[in-house]
Amino acid sequence: MKNIWKPELTLLFIYMLASVACDSDNDIVDTTAPTIEVKDPAMGEYFDANDYAHFEATFVDDLELATYNIEIHDNFGGHSHGRIAATNDDPSLIKWSYKESFLIPEGLTLFQAELEDEIEIPANVMAGPYHFIVQAIDKAGNATSFQDDSAVELEIYINNDSQSQINITNLEDDELEIEAGLLFMVEGEVSDPTTGEYAGMHSINIYLGEGSHEDHDHNHGGRIAEVDLIDSYFEEAELQQFMVDENIILDKIFEHINFTLSQDELNELVDEEVDYLLLTITVADEQGNITVSNIDVHVHMD
Repeated sequence: MKNIWKPELTLLFIYMLASVACDSDNDIVDTTAPTIEVKDPAMGEYFDANDYAHFEATFVDDLELATYNIEIHDNFGGHSHGRIAATNDDPSLIKWSYKESFLIPEGLTLFQAELEDEIEIPANVMAGPYHFIVQAIDKAGNATSFQDDSAVELEIYINNDSQSQINITNLEDDELEIEAGLLFMVEGEVSDPTTGEYAGMHSINIYLGEGSHEDHDHNHGGRIAEVDLIDSYFEEAELQQFMVDENIILDKIFEHINFTLSQDELNELVDEEVDYLLLTITVADEQGNITVSNIDVHVHMD
């Protein structure tokens, strides 16, 4: 018996295979949230009032992306290494917040996002630490979250022209030095350019010790110590003893703190292969601005 080839049967067979493939695709359940890699801004980056915050990130999803979101808000009350007392808060300044959602073109599993001048920082922004938060949603509705660390939260700092200025004069290659048996000194001063009702500085917090590569980006090989060597806080009334011509003299504060790294502490740092610490100086002024200076402190191992 001869086999009779019929074109219409071949077309029917192809159609059936395509239908099965489509049904198989429709059976795929997407339960995975997108991943995010933020290239800019970096953790701890500084931005100026009346400027733009540049943004660059890569979003990836296993099936299809949909949107990404950016949120910025102040972190004045929760800033690590900084007990900040309440200030008068100049009403001419605002604690800035920003929230926007951006569509991702259809059909993409990878998207490179870049914003040059879409995120405008107001001219009257209050200076201080801010959270920069990035999240994403895929076409199936799966969203990144903080519970599984798929959302990204960075701390950035915004500067303005009226905040207190921290000027350290004994830096070497943008870092400080600490050596066992010698008094740890920071030289310089803190000044406030504001005049009138909201002039002056309200408090200062000085912290030396624990940090992380997420909190502070330094370019050295050593890890950062998991110890708190200095954590000193002074409010307005206490600051008077350290002031000359309305400026806070850092030399006077560090003479008062009187910290010397002991040999036991140095041995612990050596055992932990730690050769850098983090010094954070946080100043709150009467306007409500918070000035934060993070400085690498090199540990002499000799």
